[in-house]
Amino acid sequence: MRYAFVCFLAAVALHGQGLNPSVSQVSASSFTLTWTTSQPLNTQVLYAPAGQPLQRQANWLLVTSHSVTVSGLQPATAYTVEAESSYFSNPDLLSPAMTVTTAAVGGTGSSGAGTPSGSGSSGGTASPPAGMSAPVITGVTASGFTIAWTTSQPLNTQLHYGVGSLGSTDNNWTLTTNHSATVSGLAPGTAYSVQAESSYYSNPDLLSPVQSVTTLAGSGAGTGTTSNPPPPPPPPSTSGSRLFPGSGADWLYSAPTGTGLNISGVTSGMSFQVNTHTQGFDYPVADTDGSHGCTTFTDTLVYNLGNRICVPNPANGYYPSVGGYGADDGHLVVVDTATGMYYDFWKLYANGNGQPTSTNVGGIFEGSLYGNGTPGTTAADITGLAGDILPGELNCATCLNHALSVIVPGGMNSNLVGHQAPAQKTDGSVAGAIFREGAKIRLDPSINVATLNVSTAVKAIMRALQLYGGVITDQTGGSQISFYSALPSPPDLTGINQIGQHLFIYY
Repeated sequence: MRYAFVCFLAAVALHGQGLNPSVSQVSASSFTLTWTTSQPLNTQVLYAPAGQPLQRQANWLLVTSHSVTVSGLQPATAYTVEAESSYFSNPDLLSPAMTVTTAAVGGTGSSGAGTPSGSGSSGGTASPPAGMSAPVITGVTASGFTIAWTTSQPLNTQLHYGVGSLGSTDNNWTLTTNHSATVSGLAPGTAYSVQAESSYYSNPDLLSPVQSVTTLAGSGAGTGTTSNPPPPPPPPSTSGSRLFPGSGADWLYSAPTGTGLNISGVTSGMSFQVNTHTQGFDYPVADTDGSHGCTTFTDTLVYNLGNRICVPNPANGYYPSVGGYGADDGHLVVVDTATGMYYDFWKLYANGNGQPTSTNVGGIFEGSLYGNGTPGTTAADITGLAGDILPGELNCATCLNHALSVIVPGGMNSNLVGHQAPAQKTDGSVAGAIFREGAKIRLDPSINVATLNVSTAVKAIMRALQLYGGVITDQTGGSQISFYSALPSPPDLTGINQIGQHLFIYY
């Protein structure tokens, strides 16, 4: 069920359109591929050493100008390369296969168009294609390291590594989507080549680019192509200040767990915003003490959800989210301060006097502030109240003390569910996409937010993303990442797009 506004993208079948990518900046370990499309589509590159199964690097942001830099390649090696751009499968455009030869160390590489492949296949997989995230190296010591990655379908976990060549392999044949391997017994102060692999027999067989990691020389810091952010500073005391005081909602007041994947390569070019009432797509909150009677609502307007709830009336009336271009999601949360219950609406419509124009709505769910933040009318079934930016919380850099509720582009939203919050479901549908409802994004906590040239409100958001993260709860048809709020109008958000330059995701 999709609750956040989704723009309609016309399904234009461009069967006659092909892709004509250009190759540039060829080095011993990388190259850049660029092309254009006549409508906004995603950006994918399929590549592998000649004769080997193709692997995929993807950016699900919909654009017309596409550019991908593929790195971690072997020097003086011929790679088969194809460009692909699609919106689901309508259209799905593939370029002819071409050959790119990386440079020898200190030399210049070359590229050339190959014979069109005809089928445009990505390695001949017979089952639905699976995506593979960029492996993240952490925990580097004098004798070992840990590497982690994810796949969009359950596959095995293999790691190839060695000095100068990939001579050793560690295997775990358990099928999973979250992969982690720890290598030990290595020589100190030594550079190792590393390559992750996940497969189900050979259908599919996914290989990451070769990375390099150097073990410690007995002390100091090891080096790798990626790193996990250090542990966050301890959160401030929340005794008596948590909106959801029960232990089931600890996810809202604690840092994400597990290993984070650095997604700043994707998000650094994206826009960020706070959804407020003047713009629409917000999540307003109204309090009541239960002394103003109640109104019985049903929710068969869109789906036959079957709820019938008498909601205590807010003292000042019902004022749900409104706006043009579909921004009237009709979200509103009514909080009964006398009982600790909340009432979460979707597609509630009211007149200018705060009176509902109908008591049959898209969704109405009742929950307790002493619960875990469910149920609710976001796509993840988490209430918008859990993570909503409330009035006053952006007034100072330390005023925002909980995780945020995050909306991501639908074209980048996976069909899988993350496990950092009690997400019950998802409206994501893109296999292999980088975002998942129920996952948390987190600003690198090693960044000194106080020194950044950003507004006070943005410092508050950045600090909260460092301490608690932001839970993905909904998707949008736009291309930006947004945060739900109950604010009447936008605060000063100078510098908010810097968030994307230092972002990790935890599934």
